[in-house]
Amino acid sequence: MTTAWMFKCRIVSICIVWYICSSVQSIVNKMILQHYNYPITVAIANQVLIPVLAVPFIRVWNVKEARLTKSQYRRYLLPIAVGRAIASSSAAFSLSLMPVSYQQTVKALMPLFAVVMGRCILHERQTTLVYLSLLPIVLGVLVATVTEISFSLTGLIAALISTATYSLLNILVKKLLKQTDIHPVRLLAMTSQACAIVLFPVWLVKDAAPMAAELMSTSPSTPSSTPSLHLLFLLLCSSICSFGQNMCAFSLIHMLTALSYAVTNATKRITVIVASLLTLHNPVTGANLAGMMLSICGVFCYNQAKQYQKEHVVEKLSEDDDSISPFLSGRGGSRSMQLPLTRSHTTLSDATLVAMDSGSSADVMYWATKKANGVGGGSRLATVISSSNNRAPNFVLGASDGLSIRNKSNGQPANENYPDRRSVRFS
Repeated sequence: MTTAWMFKCRIVSICIVWYICSSVQSIVNKMILQHYNYPITVAIANQVLIPVLAVPFIRVWNVKEARLTKSQYRRYLLPIAVGRAIASSSAAFSLSLMPVSYQQTVKALMPLFAVVMGRCILHERQTTLVYLSLLPIVLGVLVATVTEISFSLTGLIAALISTATYSLLNILVKKLLKQTDIHPVRLLAMTSQACAIVLFPVWLVKDAAPMAAELMSTSPSTPSSTPSLHLLFLLLCSSICSFGQNMCAFSLIHMLTALSYAVTNATKRITVIVASLLTLHNPVTGANLAGMMLSICGVFCYNQAKQYQKEHVVEKLSEDDDSISPFLSGRGGSRSMQLPLTRSHTTLSDATLVAMDSGSSADVMYWATKKANGVGGGSRLATVISSSNNRAPNFVLGASDGLSIRNKSNGQPANENYPDRRSVRFS
């Protein structure tokens, strides 16, 4: 079996595990909330086990300790923990009031929130094509909302709060990862632990007290809703699946380009919707299904538009500097983009989000040869563009979904390890 086939089989295997974990978690959470009205319990259970389950991966991958400043703890880690607490509890509360299929449809609005928050917080401007790609997402959600049989306004608001909060968290996580060399798995464990601590007082008041009263009651009102070992087993399954889907998503982000990952993510959402309909048998109409599929197709169109926007920016750079043409132009001199399909190609994947910036060793080509740093340090490298001259990098591509250009005219010589190369890195 060739290396390419082995890589494809690995991708397919991870996707299958990812889809199964996501579907099982959503279905199990819905089953829990149908019999036990404890949404905070579901939210905190999904956070508690993640730091424990992450320990073997941190040790096997030799992930180094995180070194965050007090300012980074205050500006990023604490807000991320509080945001995850709000997002996870809102998602669990909305799931107790609406079907899994409709909740997954509302989550498709995340690109809309990402564009709005990127404009308000990061002052990012998008192309007209990106804005137009949001229309089918919004239209699909509106159709699904109008035709939803089990509609709940409170559940819809909770789902929107959860989706908007996760969009904000994505911005904070990107900013923290770019400022530090913390490994994403360690960051996941740290934020999950902090999120559980934030949720614990709420859980004591909201769920623990009623659960204790139900257990101590001699004649419970609804025996089927009394906490039992069955509830603990379902919570354990949900927590394991939550960690599994996080690890699968982390692996695919590092192995695929941004567009390929977006396609697999959209397919995952469809899989969860279909699995929930077949398992939980919640009633749906044809128009409701059409709205769900339209919103998911809109997400795919949005990612296509974002990919085109990034390629268009790089193509503009190539027009100003012919020295980067080996990766941007075809053999015949055309401007067709030759982006890598996967990280196994000779060029590094543009799916990566975080760049290295460690002073004199900031050259991407230098870090690409340091595999230990790539795993232990958690760095995700951007596309490296080769050049035949000896000049140092004079511009940096900034990628917080969109790309921006800033000059870097510090006059420093090229990295001594690769004097004949120039790197373009995400900052």
